[in-house]
Amino acid sequence: MNQSPLRLVTAFLAISASLVCFASLEFMLVAIQKDFSMSADATVALAQISAGACLAVVFLAGSLADRLGDRTVMTVACIGLATGAFIVGLSSSSTVLLLGVSLTGMATITMAIVGLSVLNKIFETTADRARAFGVFAVVAPVMSITVPLLAGLIVPRAGWRSMTVLWVAVALTTLLFARRTLRCASPNRASDSQRLELFTPLLAGLALAGIGLTFSFININSRSQQHLGHAIISSIVGVTAILLLVVVIRLRSGLGSRTTLDLRWFQARGSFSIFIVVFLLFSVNLFFYTFLLMQFRYHQTLLETAVILVLPQVTAAFGAIFGGRASAKWGSSRVATTALLGAAALSFGVFFVQPESSPWVAVVVLALAAVPISGAVGPVTQSFMTLAPTDGEGAASSLRNAASNLGIAIGGVIVASIIFNDLDADTERNFAAYQQQTDAFHLAGVFCIVGYLFAAGLVAVHRSRSRAAMSPIHSVH
Repeated sequence: MNQSPLRLVTAFLAISASLVCFASLEFMLVAIQKDFSMSADATVALAQISAGACLAVVFLAGSLADRLGDRTVMTVACIGLATGAFIVGLSSSSTVLLLGVSLTGMATITMAIVGLSVLNKIFETTADRARAFGVFAVVAPVMSITVPLLAGLIVPRAGWRSMTVLWVAVALTTLLFARRTLRCASPNRASDSQRLELFTPLLAGLALAGIGLTFSFININSRSQQHLGHAIISSIVGVTAILLLVVVIRLRSGLGSRTTLDLRWFQARGSFSIFIVVFLLFSVNLFFYTFLLMQFRYHQTLLETAVILVLPQVTAAFGAIFGGRASAKWGSSRVATTALLGAAALSFGVFFVQPESSPWVAVVVLALAAVPISGAVGPVTQSFMTLAPTDGEGAASSLRNAASNLGIAIGGVIVASIIFNDLDADTERNFAAYQQQTDAFHLAGVFCIVGYLFAAGLVAVHRSRSRAAMSPIHSVH
């Protein structure tokens, strides 16, 4: 490799930014609710709306990065993160707070998209790229260990506003590295930018945000009329944006004009299969299900839960590194299939958790399953990004983030509608309640088993189609 290590650091800093902000925000919400006298529903809505706001720019970020250059877009995103952090830290009302958190979300998802795009460009050989995506998969478990522990120590002592100092530090550090290592747009792309239109990527982002927020607010067991109203508004925004997007694309096509929204990635053979694999990988989440079990069955605080789940996060980090190294040797599709099958097999361990089991039983089960689960992230991401056109890495990164965020939103509906209420049924803390909670955790494991098996099958299909596309016989026909 002859690439600058500083450029690699820039990519990982950018990818880490969203994890730092949202992981620490979770520890800030209780204090925020108290300071602004917000209801529990309003506090949940704050987190969901801010997360949905970032989806509005998911396609715009990738398109602009491809057309204007990584350095320009990353610079704007870093400034946006620092500005959003200042607004959050100095906010005097819930409205201003929502504005700041939303701006922060839009900035961090832009940084993550550009960071993944840069990571895909740095390495020329498939083996080097495989190892890099293995390290990419390590970012989540590392941040899941450090940020909750840090937030859990700082927020009770210095207040929730103090965490925004960390956000500013991440923004300025990434900005410093980006200005030194990333490139501006080439002359050809600069001339293309003069014809840049922003309607199609913005409309696509609004459509995704509307769909994501609709699923986030839907909870068939919730009695909150406010959440139902939010879901209706979100669905209207999403549907309207989709209809307008179709109209704009057809009008521009009729005029012979190109659109900024880049969907060429879907033209690659097997692309849809990998898109669904990313969606499934994030829609079922044994980490999140175990996180809920620790809080509701074993009554752990956020900080206690973060501490007790350090072991699975450590094994996940090792799994991610191994997945990257294995992909470099045996290929991303083969390793992804094997890892997903292993994740499905080890997810059967949830049935070892019984009503009166120690919490460490669930922790050990997750620690074992975390190895193949995390080990699949790098190879799947590599398979996804490999399909990107040489001048469309940013757009491909946007699609990857769109698939993962949509998976998280729809997976959240499964948790809220089927699993969450049963996990929360422990007001008397008796054996019957423990049995109900255990059954809910078992059902969560079934979702994981089915999801990972289906994803493994799709990767196998993608692998066979890719081989057929590259075979001499196929090329003759």
